[in-house]
Amino acid sequence: MAAVDGLLSLLLAQGADTLTLVEGNVPELTKGGEPKPLSMPPLLPGLVGRFIEDVRATSDGTLYHHESKGEGTTFEVDIAAPNRIQFRRAGAADAPGAPAAAAAAAATVAAASRARTRTTTPDGDVAQLIQRALEVEATDLFLSTAADARMRVGMELSEVPRSRVDEAALLELAGLDAEQRKRLDEHGSVDLGLHAGETKLRVNLFRHLGGLAAAVRPIRRVRSLAELALPTDLEKLTEPIDGLVLLVGPTGSGKSSTLAALLEHINTTRAKHILTIEDPVEYEYESRRCLIHQREVGRDVESFAAGLRAALRESPDVILVGEMRDRDTFAAAMTAAETGHLVFSTLHAGNAAMAIDRIVDSFPPHQQSQVRAQLANVLRAIVTQLLLPAAQPGRLVPAIERMFVTHAIAHKIREGRGHQVTDLILTGRAEGMVSLEASLADLVRRSQITLATARAAARNPDLLREMLQQ
Repeated sequence: MAAVDGLLSLLLAQGADTLTLVEGNVPELTKGGEPKPLSMPPLLPGLVGRFIEDVRATSDGTLYHHESKGEGTTFEVDIAAPNRIQFRRAGAADAPGAPAAAAAAAATVAAASRARTRTTTPDGDVAQLIQRALEVEATDLFLSTAADARMRVGMELSEVPRSRVDEAALLELAGLDAEQRKRLDEHGSVDLGLHAGETKLRVNLFRHLGGLAAAVRPIRRVRSLAELALPTDLEKLTEPIDGLVLLVGPTGSGKSSTLAALLEHINTTRAKHILTIEDPVEYEYESRRCLIHQREVGRDVESFAAGLRAALRESPDVILVGEMRDRDTFAAAMTAAETGHLVFSTLHAGNAAMAIDRIVDSFPPHQQSQVRAQLANVLRAIVTQLLLPAAQPGRLVPAIERMFVTHAIAHKIREGRGHQVTDLILTGRAEGMVSLEASLADLVRRSQITLATARAAARNPDLLREMLQQ
């Protein structure tokens, strides 16, 4: 209900009486009998139905209690149809309107790097667009000087009319220091970690043919594996005392969220020293049983590889490398895993076999035999993750493939036959392995995704069909 609570907070700030949500329409406030559509995209199919389900799950469906800044407000709820819900503030007719300053404050988003002293408040449209993205639970917001903004909700992009921003507004959002501005000028892009209120934002600011643009991704609180709809037995990935564990998949597949859940599991169950090296820092952890230090590439350390080399002198038990991108990082990560550290990282690859090949192929031919032997010794597991549109519109569901390194798989890696590990995943159920097709078949059986979605995601549709017939 985070999206509805955000809209209800806006209702209170503006002194409005009602909030009406209708599928396919722009959310609308009513104040003094006058309708006031909000400046945001129309509600996506299925979203209002989710709101109605959540209201009925937390109340009798006629009242909803909203908490904001320590104060509670009860709203009368009118559910007139499966795709329409209205919230009316109790005593709305007698309630005084909120001052204009409160409405302005509700629309302002403070974007800043919490770990640094720099504070930036984006002005005008950028602040409002970020606020809207948070309210509708968008996974991405795209801002551009060449086109109207777009938000990604579920797997769909929706355009926000009349929302083009200028370069000055994007630079104000970023609040670049001298080093970041130099990186943008020399390389054409820069990664940033900012804040919108209590929500962390991962921002990539980049130049393109039409000028300047930004890809903004809200990084919400660390969630558990269960909250991410992932199998809780993935916690066994945290059990080795050393070695390399990889999360692979395309951009936006939830790899970072899964790693955050695994680190938080360690944080709450063991007394260890965790060191993260990220670009930028995304999830911010509170040390619980563990001592956690987080380092940001470009600010605290020169590169991932440099951070890994330094980590060997910083006595960590667990190391998180935000992403493995190049040969130097691969080499440093394997060395760290060899020297008694448990290393977690992400890699852009389609599956376990492709991840193995990408690591080995990054080295010159005369080193590849040694690298295969080293990788066979340190690799503990590879988890491939995809995010797929759920059968219920507006949601995403993870599908995963799990490979644990057995003696047989290690042998394949040493012999340069990494492409054959897929067959061993299919026969490795007793060791806890799960193929992508088995994961997809399970999601179809549980009505989490449609058969069409499963077929489109499967690498072997014939194998998927066989599994569904079993």
